[in-house]
Amino acid sequence: MEPFNGDFIQRHAYAAALYNDIYVIHVAGDVTGEAKGIEHVINRAEGLTEQIIYYNKSTSWFGKAVDYYRWSSIFKQAIRKYILENGKPDLVHVHIPFKAGLMAIRIKKKYGIPFIVTEHWTIYHSASQVKYEEQNALFKSILTRVVKQSDLLTPVSNDLGLLMNKLVTKKNFSVIENVANDQYFHFADTAKPGFSFRFIHVSNMAYQKNVEGIIECFAEFQQQYPATELVIAGHVSTTVKQLIDATGLLNTKIFLKGEINYSEVAVELQQADALLMFSRFENSPCTIIEALCCGLPVIATSVGGIPELIDESNGLLITSEDNAALSGAMENLRMNYALYNRKKIAEHARGRFSYTVIGKKMDTIYNSILTGLD
Repeated sequence: MEPFNGDFIQRHAYAAALYNDIYVIHVAGDVTGEAKGIEHVINRAEGLTEQIIYYNKSTSWFGKAVDYYRWSSIFKQAIRKYILENGKPDLVHVHIPFKAGLMAIRIKKKYGIPFIVTEHWTIYHSASQVKYEEQNALFKSILTRVVKQSDLLTPVSNDLGLLMNKLVTKKNFSVIENVANDQYFHFADTAKPGFSFRFIHVSNMAYQKNVEGIIECFAEFQQQYPATELVIAGHVSTTVKQLIDATGLLNTKIFLKGEINYSEVAVELQQADALLMFSRFENSPCTIIEALCCGLPVIATSVGGIPELIDESNGLLITSEDNAALSGAMENLRMNYALYNRKKIAEHARGRFSYTVIGKKMDTIYNSILTGLD
């Protein structure tokens, strides 16, 4: 239904599967009406099995209570079936504690199996359109209960861990960064087409990404530096498309790639000169990690966990929603581009964010939890 939704969780699963046998259970409500009853999809790779269970989801107010009951029943049945066929797992790794964390609590209570919680959600940031503070008491109590009863909190950034400790509950945490598939995202000394300096932006173009600010700044920037271009990869809304049309730069200075697969994104990054991220709020964007693995210097806002990714060797940090700062950083990076060693940027990033590195980090955490129970 949403091919890119939760892709960062899938990458964690692939990384963990390098060192452990991983079985993923995901129960997804289908509002499109395509699911005929309950449908099971099983995907298998070395060390990893993904089970996605689709069910017809109600969109009515009354249907919400029924929907939760169906979701819970299907999830419980899938867990029972797994244990019957495979035995009890050593450990449960929850991604997104609301609502799946409730299943982990049940498993821990019934079987004595520990669980850890990884969070990715931007809801804890004050600039987010959906704010934790504005959620109802039931939502907050569930999230607090899940985090409290977990054996370890493993956010994707230190900033997120601190925010959850402040807003949700005090809990020891260990960061597990997002991961990049270095089969695709790696340094490639390839000559890009043309002679222009190429900026690139890759995202889902949501409110938090502030792609409108990037377009406005680039339109002014290229007037002073005409030998520059901007590539945008991801779904572009009608509103953003109209903004680009108004600049008169579409297909001459601004190029839209649309939604493309990971291998195609990697090629676009490898052929670009720098990544632009003008986010209003973030945790630890996969796009920045992937760009760094390709050796691109990055201009990004100093929000959330981004300062944990960017330093003077691999990019520039600016203030959110400060168009003048973005324009200044674009000029700075363009004029001082020779100071950035793309090969070293890529090597350093691979040493932090590759499947093998993050997979080993998860394996160490898993073992520490299990050893502590002995």
